[in-house]
Amino acid sequence: MGTIDTVDLSSADAPTRLDTALRKDGFVQLVGHGLSDEIADGLWSGMDEFFALSTNVKARYVVDDAAANRGYRQRGSEALSYSLGEASPPDLFESFNSGHDDRAGTDRLIQQTPWPTEAPEFVAVAQRYLLEMAALSARLDAIFGEIIAIPDLAQRSMAGPDTMACIRYERRSDEVAPVPGQKRMGAHSDYTTFTILRADPVPGLEILTSGAAPGERWKSVIPDPGTLLLNVGDLLAIWTDDAWPSTVHRVPLRGDGTDPALRRSVAYFHYPDLDVSVEPLRAFRHAETRYSPVTVAEHLAARLIGPKQHEPSAGTSTVGDRQL
Repeated sequence: MGTIDTVDLSSADAPTRLDTALRKDGFVQLVGHGLSDEIADGLWSGMDEFFALSTNVKARYVVDDAAANRGYRQRGSEALSYSLGEASPPDLFESFNSGHDDRAGTDRLIQQTPWPTEAPEFVAVAQRYLLEMAALSARLDAIFGEIIAIPDLAQRSMAGPDTMACIRYERRSDEVAPVPGQKRMGAHSDYTTFTILRADPVPGLEILTSGAAPGERWKSVIPDPGTLLLNVGDLLAIWTDDAWPSTVHRVPLRGDGTDPALRRSVAYFHYPDLDVSVEPLRAFRHAETRYSPVTVAEHLAARLIGPKQHEPSAGTSTVGDRQL
């Protein structure tokens, strides 16, 4: 893990240590998070069940609405670097995205999940994992709200467009060589308050660091067993006026046989409610901030749709002068 800090959420000094860690690269490894191995490993098994289904069956669960962020996403259906305005070939991952169906309503950004009836184990464990992540997110909201002086952050984040992406990267024997610039997942920041990630302990994830030499800015992150990773999203970066930077990250594809044959991850994207307005807080605000007030709905819609249509995203980027 190198310079990536590990914070025990059950420790009394967790708020202080989180603040210190997130000021570096917006990234931290978590222990004391309360997620049991039974639930975590159960989701791995359920994901294997779903992704083993035939392509034709999985395609039944594609949701065409780019704003929905629900259902099955085929390899090549997104190019996430477009969210940063960077054109790239399609990304080589597949995923199934789900959310809290009791929050679904009239807004396109929160829709029902098309749960796959052919994978009942996956449905059961994914729904259980969603509830665990909602509880952990509320716990983290309380901590972050204390640090940045938004005491009701947890209360304002109970009905947001939270999304869980179950992601699979696989090196196939019949796979054609990647085209120049193609990645398993292109560079991007998340559009969230924060993202909670569980991943196989194998190489893949890289984060953009601020202090390294130009040729060493991308840092490989391999999580320790039993840990969760947390990265700052755009909304916390805006609230703190980049004191906590929104982590830019990617999953490269070398295509030379050294990429892991299989890598699985599950990312829980956590947001405030759609109508919450976000702008730099007075305690963090610079004299010449580049952020204007924006609602969660406005920011998410502006950033989410472009990569799915292979077009540059609109809206405010949190990358600033960081060089990819």
